[in-house]
Amino acid sequence: MRSVKLTALAGALTLAGGLLVPAIDASAGQLSTVPTVLPVATRVVQVDVDGDHHDDEVTIEQNGADTFVVNVVTWAGQSDVRQFTSTIDDDWGIEPWYGAARFNGRKGYELLLLTSGGDGVMFRVLSWRLGELVWDKAPKSRMKGAYGWYLADLDFARFGYRFATSAAGKRYVRDFELYPHGSKWKGTIVNSVWKSGAWQMVSRHTVTLSASQANDYRNISGVTVIEQP
Repeated sequence: MRSVKLTALAGALTLAGGLLVPAIDASAGQLSTVPTVLPVATRVVQVDVDGDHHDDEVTIEQNGADTFVVNVVTWAGQSDVRQFTSTIDDDWGIEPWYGAARFNGRKGYELLLLTSGGDGVMFRVLSWRLGELVWDKAPKSRMKGAYGWYLADLDFARFGYRFATSAAGKRYVRDFELYPHGSKWKGTIVNSVWKSGAWQMVSRHTVTLSASQANDYRNISGVTVIEQP
């Protein structure tokens, strides 16, 4: 995982047009305990997960100090549950739920779940396929295992994803990693296509971009994130 430098974050990380910032807790430094009570719903949203044009019920509950459960009940009555680990509540003082988006071009929305925060933010993507919830691997597995997606929009680095659909209907994503060099931004862009249920790399390029060109590569673009907190 990339090094965590909370002091360098300077209070802001822009995600898909919204502002996501670490919370400032007046009680920072005081010991807090997790009550031993039944799980309480941290978020309930209505979104079309299975792609049948009917809203499904998505519930995210905390069931441990750093563990959460996602429960989906579809309009047709199917249901499934997945558990995941997240420290975002400790890292930034926010809940794991970030929203839903159509990343891979399949019917229905994917669920975006924050897992940790530092200079940027890690998240995982959960899809509904063939009657069950499935984790979608990131386009490249350089961050905290194959399922870790990473976003950062900082003065000294940019990491994110730019989605597009070709004229032939194929779904693509450009996974970028850029660093400032004078008036330019230099780094790597990996282009991947959605094929056989996963992102498969098509090309990898080292790039030098002008400031204007680099503005097209920030956070998540090419999709709309809905049902945000």
